[in-house]
Amino acid sequence: MTRSDGAGVRGRLADSVAQKLEALIVSGQYPVGAKLPNEKDLAQQFGVGRSSMREAVRTLQAAGFLRSAHGVGVFVLTDKPRAVGGIDQSLVGGVTMSDLFETRMAIESKAAELAARRLTDHHAEMLQSIVAAADLPEISEPDFVALDGRFHRQVAEASGNPLLLHMWESIAPQFEQYSLRVIGMPGRLHRAHADHCGIVDALLAREPETAARLAHEHVAAVQLELQNAAGGTRR
Repeated sequence: MTRSDGAGVRGRLADSVAQKLEALIVSGQYPVGAKLPNEKDLAQQFGVGRSSMREAVRTLQAAGFLRSAHGVGVFVLTDKPRAVGGIDQSLVGGVTMSDLFETRMAIESKAAELAARRLTDHHAEMLQSIVAAADLPEISEPDFVALDGRFHRQVAEASGNPLLLHMWESIAPQFEQYSLRVIGMPGRLHRAHADHCGIVDALLAREPETAARLAHEHVAAVQLELQNAAGGTRR
């Protein structure tokens, strides 16, 4: 282990604070050109120690969001998240792909688990028809993205929980925007389709734990691919 346990916890806390501060910048609460509050005030605002706050600010400086003027303060340099692997991370509504991944992890795992418990013949037929349509060798990327969105919405609907379906529909615009950007990554379309087929198999077999795990892994896989494409950078 390269860090002590205490340092590891502090590092994770700093990463969390960096993400929250970045969200404030992207949303315009700290606009481009604005000077940030001093370190002590920021630490109080986020409820962390000054060392964690300092590390969070350094993280955003390295990512290009902030610049430090010696003796003057720290200023917002840009509100555009850095591209990862050549892919812009900003999405409509002032959120990022990282925000979307976190939300999808929460929604889709539970939706898949419940869908496996509550799957009706109607939803089973709909899901099977979607993956069959996506299996065409000549399918275009935009057509696959459209089916991708239908697939995830159908799983949410099959969960039988109207709030989960509403939550999915609330992120559908960001999902489509994200999907159109990443679908061109080498092998991404085929891996996504294979993941969908695996999830459907688990749903048809009425295996809630397996369905939830596969849904989680489906989201985590592309997140890892983006991180690897960026050479292990944070975003």
